[in-house]
Amino acid sequence: MIKWLALLLTLVSVSLGVEILSEKLFTDTEGNLIAEGSVEAEYREYTIKAERVKYNPKSKEVYAYGNVHIRRKDGTLEVLGKEAYIDLEKEVGYFLDAEGKFNKFYFNAKRVDKISEDMYEIHEGEVTTCPPDEKELKVCFWKAKVTNSYVFSFSNSLKFFNLPILYSPVIVFPVGERRSGLLPPMLGSNTYNNFVYIQPFYWAISEDKDATLTLDYRDKQAKGLSLEYRQAFTVKDRLYFRLSYYKEPAPPAEWWEGRNLKTFRENRFRLEFDTGFRGWKFGLDIPSDPYFFEDVYFAHESRTLPYTLSYITYSRLEKDYLLSFNLRNYYDLTSDDNRATLNLLPEFGFYSRPKQFGPVFLSLTSTFTNFHREEGLRTKRLIFIPQAELPVKLFNLNNYMSVKFVNNFYFTEGSNEFSDERVSSFQFENRLPFFKSFSWKDMSLSNSIEFVYSLSPENFNNPQLDGFDQVTKENNLKLRYSSSLSYGGRTLSSLFLEGGYNFLRSYRFPTDSKLVEKSLLPFRLILSLYPTTWLTLSEDTTYDANLGIFASSVSSASIKVLNTSLSASYVMSQDSKAEKLTDQYTLKGEVNLGRFIFGGSITKDNITKQELFRNLYLGLKGACWVLKADYRRSFFGSEKGYLREVFLVFTLFNMKDIKLPLRRR
Repeated sequence: MIKWLALLLTLVSVSLGVEILSEKLFTDTEGNLIAEGSVEAEYREYTIKAERVKYNPKSKEVYAYGNVHIRRKDGTLEVLGKEAYIDLEKEVGYFLDAEGKFNKFYFNAKRVDKISEDMYEIHEGEVTTCPPDEKELKVCFWKAKVTNSYVFSFSNSLKFFNLPILYSPVIVFPVGERRSGLLPPMLGSNTYNNFVYIQPFYWAISEDKDATLTLDYRDKQAKGLSLEYRQAFTVKDRLYFRLSYYKEPAPPAEWWEGRNLKTFRENRFRLEFDTGFRGWKFGLDIPSDPYFFEDVYFAHESRTLPYTLSYITYSRLEKDYLLSFNLRNYYDLTSDDNRATLNLLPEFGFYSRPKQFGPVFLSLTSTFTNFHREEGLRTKRLIFIPQAELPVKLFNLNNYMSVKFVNNFYFTEGSNEFSDERVSSFQFENRLPFFKSFSWKDMSLSNSIEFVYSLSPENFNNPQLDGFDQVTKENNLKLRYSSSLSYGGRTLSSLFLEGGYNFLRSYRFPTDSKLVEKSLLPFRLILSLYPTTWLTLSEDTTYDANLGIFASSVSSASIKVLNTSLSASYVMSQDSKAEKLTDQYTLKGEVNLGRFIFGGSITKDNITKQELFRNLYLGLKGACWVLKADYRRSFFGSEKGYLREVFLVFTLFNMKDIKLPLRRR
């Protein structure tokens, strides 16, 4: 922990060919070289100051007295001490009453001894990230031995306002390069367990390999073990492996209430694997049951993952083409089974980059995909889409023309809804952009207008599985306008507008792709306003004037004034029958009042009339610490209902959150 204090002892090197500036420089009766009065020297990247320096050329001993000050020129190290000594021949020495700063750590020690080439002893020391005049939280120790690899610290206490709150007789932790050892544990309790103890152990196998073994003990729920292995092959290619195993008590207890008993597993596991090499990528993520994440993990983001993905992919990018292979299998964590989950088993792709033939650029996109699931629509699809692009000058303007020849072939099973097994058409597009900017004093307005004409002659009743399937009859003329207004270099607003007209009186509704036999295309507006530095407003809306329906709307506002921040967002979408698909709002806020902080968030779904998530927290912060009580309530479906949790969160030395689970129901 104080290994870097060894740098202080290098001050004696000033006697070895380094120029010393001082008020007095003389030799005493014993032959010692004495420098007195504002002694100052520079050695490599260090500036060294003292009131008095004595050097014995016979014994090769150096002493420095009075306000011994050492500072690294880049500012990462600064130390002030009372006295320093070193024996140049034996390479041993000491530093007395050292205090200072290393990076973001403040430290002090009664004495630092260099007892061998690579070992130091530190007596009566303390370390903190709090400023020197506000040492509200600090780690104190009686003695520590520091080597090039580890720190062995004895009689350690964590003090909060000088009140000991945690004690450990011995602590061993690595320094410098990564070292094997125990990582910080998680301790606590929750609704289902009186005692939770999660202890990871890190193993630094070699420079390119390491592993973590984690013991997970819960007195009532499943007890488990997790092994992670990581290895680097090249700068880009990595291997990651994790196997988690948990033994669930049988029969299942109260935490299984409301769940499908068919999903219960006494032996629960999660197998993860991820690697890549020379264009190949492999990923495997298999949980034993859909409730594994909810029961094992404490992080909200991990528990609420909707699915896992297992895959094998290959891509080869050459100068003229891209070759790809995909095999993707999804595990739906929101369902008791995966019979209706759509997977790509497999997909082959070939893309030829645009190649110039005279003024024309030719390219090709082709794929074969097997959309597979056990229940519901499934199909095999073959796509062959050549494309030609022609950039030309039109009235000194850059004009871009392109045409795609679409050929999609379907081999559909499991549904008679779709009749078209072949889609054969073309899609023509012409883009003509204009750019114009205006400036007046500190005001600046940038504008761009783009006319887009697109033509596709026919509609098809084919499966709609991804963007390649959306082949719609159109003879459209669209207008796109975007602008940005700024004042004094600060952006005040940005705007995007899009609208158009279909001469063939046909288009697909934006959300459900239903055919609408009208001419006026839906309008899109994206507006962001920044009227002040503390206020932001934004709106993203798509409106269908023919049906009088807002297809989608995403609205948000955020305010940050003094020590208060508030934000609100609203997300809504509707289908072509004006039936709500999404209707949710989220509110967030935080207030800082000196040492006190409190805030929270809430997300509500207006369709189900359910509050999906609520978070409330109250905390106290100091110079280098935060103590916070965090309450969360998450909705896990009508059968499971709400999961309520309380965490006690410590942020020690402004470095890392330590979360203690107190309640989970």
